[in-house]
Amino acid sequence: MKYDIDKLFEEYHIRKNNAKLLIDQVKDIIHTGTKKDNIKIHYIFNRIKEFDSFLGKVRRKGLNDPFNEVHDLIGFRIICLYMEDIDKIGLLLREWFDIFDIENKVDEASPKVFGYMASHYKAKLNDKDIINGIPKDYSFEIQIRTIAQDAWASISHHLFYKHETYLPANLERDFYALSGLFYIADTHFLLLKKEQTELFLKEFKEKSE
Repeated sequence: MKYDIDKLFEEYHIRKNNAKLLIDQVKDIIHTGTKKDNIKIHYIFNRIKEFDSFLGKVRRKGLNDPFNEVHDLIGFRIICLYMEDIDKIGLLLREWFDIFDIENKVDEASPKVFGYMASHYKAKLNDKDIINGIPKDYSFEIQIRTIAQDAWASISHHLFYKHETYLPANLERDFYALSGLFYIADTHFLLLKKEQTELFLKEFKEKSE
């Protein structure tokens, strides 16, 4: 399929400029909501897909309506502390935004790809959240990961993901063994949190008696 590159490039820059207010609004909703529900967020990363990457995706998929079919042109990544927060935040995203597609790579992923695990939500702003200057029809994608998952994904992206065919078998084994260590760290952070909470409640109960 042939595309009018100049026309796509012009629309891309219009959307890129218009996206600034949307990004601020989405981050404000997430920060306000997680704080209200007492969920600690380590960081919220946002990006706008580069034009070459956008165009490559459009061509690979042969899209007829690129700007309405590529939903991750504007992307967010919520980095949380504990694995249990992934589901909690996911439930809250359903309340805060108009979610029209969910991809759960945490439950669906192979056990050996811990670092690529994340929950992906394709969304738009709810009507009540539209303010002057924010385009109502712009979609965006929100990913949720723990700190450990994000660290592993970032490191493995450079070491392995783009150069899979060049990794010898012995190094590949080490690669996945390290992935297991990150997973163990993630699960034990959650266990420590739960034990700490139980200890606090026990001490509080003893002092109250």
